[in-house]
Amino acid sequence: MKIEYINGNPLDGVKYDFNFLRNEYKKLKCPKDVYNPCHLPFENCKWFITLSERARGKTTNLLLFGMLIWWHYGTGICYVRSSEQMITPKTSGDLFSNIISWGYIEKISKGKYNTVKYNRRRWHFAHINEDGEYDLVSEDAFCFMMSVDKNEYYKSVLETKNDFIIFDEFIERYYYPNQFVLFCDELKTVGRNRQSLIICMSANTIDIASPWFKELMINDQVEKMGQGDSETITTPKGTKIFVEILGKKTAKAGKKQSVLNRLYYGFSNPKLASITGDETWAMFNYPHTPDKFNILTRHHYIEYNDKLINLEVCGSEDDTIFINCHFATNLYDDSIVYTLDFSTDKNYRYQLGYTMMDKFIWDRYKKNLFTYADNTVGSLVEKFVQACKVEKRG
Repeated sequence: MKIEYINGNPLDGVKYDFNFLRNEYKKLKCPKDVYNPCHLPFENCKWFITLSERARGKTTNLLLFGMLIWWHYGTGICYVRSSEQMITPKTSGDLFSNIISWGYIEKISKGKYNTVKYNRRRWHFAHINEDGEYDLVSEDAFCFMMSVDKNEYYKSVLETKNDFIIFDEFIERYYYPNQFVLFCDELKTVGRNRQSLIICMSANTIDIASPWFKELMINDQVEKMGQGDSETITTPKGTKIFVEILGKKTAKAGKKQSVLNRLYYGFSNPKLASITGDETWAMFNYPHTPDKFNILTRHHYIEYNDKLINLEVCGSEDDTIFINCHFATNLYDDSIVYTLDFSTDKNYRYQLGYTMMDKFIWDRYKKNLFTYADNTVGSLVEKFVQACKVEKRG
C-alpha cells in the first residue's frame, strides 16, 4: 500500500489510516469477550490509558494491533515495562504465546510466517518448518523491548521507526523517583520528533492514588470515574489523553461471577474486589481511625501527589500514642510539612525529617501505629514513605 506522511514529510511520521487498520483487526476474528482496541480514538488522541481488574486481554490485543501496523506500514512496537527485570527472556518469553497458538501470525502475514523469534530485545516474524526449524525470519524486527529504568541505554541502540508504544502494567505498588520524566525522555528517544507516536498504557489494577495520574495532570477527572467509564481528558497545555476503566465483561459473565461469589467469596472485604468483580477502585485495606481518641498535636503534614495530609498525634483510650491521617486543605504558621521536594522554607522537612519529633512520628509508622480516615489516604501515605526509601537507595 502507498504510505503517506504527516505534512508530506517522512521525518514527521506516517499518516496512519486507522479505519483500514480497524478493518484488518476485525478480519482476525478475535474472541468477543476479550479487549478490543478498535474503539480507541486514535484520530483524536496520542495517549491512551486502559485500566481493569485482572487480565482482560489488553496486552495481547494491543500487540496484535501494533503487529498490523508493522505489517502494513513497516513501523514497529516498543513494548515497555518499568524495570529491566521485567523484559528478560525468562520473564517475557511467553508474551506472544496466545497470538501464536491462535494462528494470528499466519492470518496477519497471509501464511508467510507462523511464529515469532526473539533476538537481543527484538522480536521478529518467523516461520518454523515441519522439523521444528526456523526456515524464514523477517529482516526487520516488529517489536523492541524497553524498560524505563534503563532509558539512557536506548539512546544509542534504538531504531527510530517504532511508533506504537505499549507501557504494560504501568501501575505498581511502589515507584522510583522521576519515573514519569524518564518515560517521557524515552518517548523522545523513540520518536525523534515524529508526530506519529501512539502511547498505550495499560494495567491490571485500578489504583486511584497512583502518582501517574497526577503527573499526567488527570487525577481530578480520574478520581470521579468508575468502572465502565471512558473519557477524553485535555491537559491544561492541550495534550489529549483517552482514559477508560473497563467494566464487567458481559451479562453472562456477570451472572456466572455472581454464582461463584455466592459459593466462595461472600465476604465484605474490599481486598477481594479484583476477585469478585465488584465495581470499585482497587485499594488495600488500611487501619481506620478508632471512634474515641484525644488529639495531642496536629502540626504535622505530608505534601504528596498534589494532596495535603494531616498527621495528628493522638492518644487512644488505652493510652497508646498513634498517628491519625486525614486529608487537609490548609497550612498554618506553625505547620511542619514533609515533602519530597527540596525547600528552604523553615516549615518544610525533606522526606521524613530529622528532629526528635519527626523520629517519634515515623517510629509510629514502623510500629503500625498509623490510622487513616480512608483507604485512599492510607495508599498515599504508604506511597510517600516508599518514595522516600527509594530515593535513599538511589
